[in-house]
Amino acid sequence: MKSFLEHVRYKIQAFMQGRYGMDELSYFLSMTGLTLFLLSVLIRPLSILYFPALAVLIWSWFRSFSKNIYKRREERNAYLEFRSRAERNRTVIRSMWRDRKTHRYYKCPNCGAIVRIPKPAKGRNIEITCHRCRHSFRKRT
Repeated sequence: MKSFLEHVRYKIQAFMQGRYGMDELSYFLSMTGLTLFLLSVLIRPLSILYFPALAVLIWSWFRSFSKNIYKRREERNAYLEFRSRAERNRTVIRSMWRDRKTHRYYKCPNCGAIVRIPKPAKGRNIEITCHRCRHSFRKRT
């Protein structure tokens, strides 16, 4: 029995050689597809989610078995960039909420960096210098 399982394992390894395999995007797509599938099966009004779940799962498998590694790597990089941008935005929003009583956040008009300053008195004009590009800009509080 052990030699049969080893034989199957070698066959699978030989089949997967030169293929892209699972990455973060494929894992995310698989989990999303399975979640949609479970929702469509468990909750009757959501049975319409069955076909999108199937499409997402097929796309995940297609990516895993693809031999076009360059294209799959581009897709992965785009996904990771989107995910990191969303994570950064979530972190900034959480910080803005946490510091809402003591600090103000402004966006630099020159480079787009977010500048955090102690909360000034209301109704004053202040000059803010961006920490990234050293551009100065004025804001009314």
